[in-house]
Amino acid sequence: MTTPQDLNDAEIGELDDLLAAIPQPLDALDVVMLDGYLCGVLSQPMAIDIAEWLPPACDWNLGEGGQVLTPDTPGWHSAKHERLMALVQRRYDAIHRAMVEDEWFDPVVMQPLDDDDQPLTGRAEIEGALAPWVTGYEHALNHFPALEELGHADLSDLLACLRRHLPEQSEDEQAYTKALDEEQPLKSLDAAIEDLVATVIDLATIGRTQRLKVPTVRRGMPKVGRNEPCPCGSGRKFKLCHGRDQS
Repeated sequence: MTTPQDLNDAEIGELDDLLAAIPQPLDALDVVMLDGYLCGVLSQPMAIDIAEWLPPACDWNLGEGGQVLTPDTPGWHSAKHERLMALVQRRYDAIHRAMVEDEWFDPVVMQPLDDDDQPLTGRAEIEGALAPWVTGYEHALNHFPALEELGHADLSDLLACLRRHLPEQSEDEQAYTKALDEEQPLKSLDAAIEDLVATVIDLATIGRTQRLKVPTVRRGMPKVGRNEPCPCGSGRKFKLCHGRDQS
């Protein structure tokens, strides 16, 4: 099996440019938000097809009057669409492999700058770098709520550790963020990224564990002998009909 090849820096820049080129009125995520969004999709307790998760990445307002991007969308064309899908799929596959095999991944984040194009520092640097990424993750949860609906005991605390980076918070989230900042202060952007990745891995593990659960199969009828007529009514022996898979 071929290992998914992750995007290099040039391809990440190309992907960001393609997202920015998606024509209005569609409001696409940027590459950092997309990265968080993909991780939110991969954290779900069921596999989601690209046909379902790509459209909300290409239009923030999808479901509220937005529209689905297609190769025929005015101002767009098939070559751009194919390249966009190829790059997004490669990033998705690479994150998935890293989550499962390495229990780690390197998020796409950017160094935030102030109005004079100077790097931010301290808390402003952390919030500026991670808020867009977490916003993308939250966008995935809004469209695919199955993870939050699991009711796992650790979910609320783990999600709070991500939502501490969002600029807009409820009163409860603000109180939780204040407590986290006092008990588990993030002293640098590197420390904050490490905390974010560990949190997302824990969330994805909860979702993946649920996805891998196999329900107990309960027999709905008496056991059928292999030489008896198949209960489907075909007239053939069970071993030559629906019992063939059990041989």
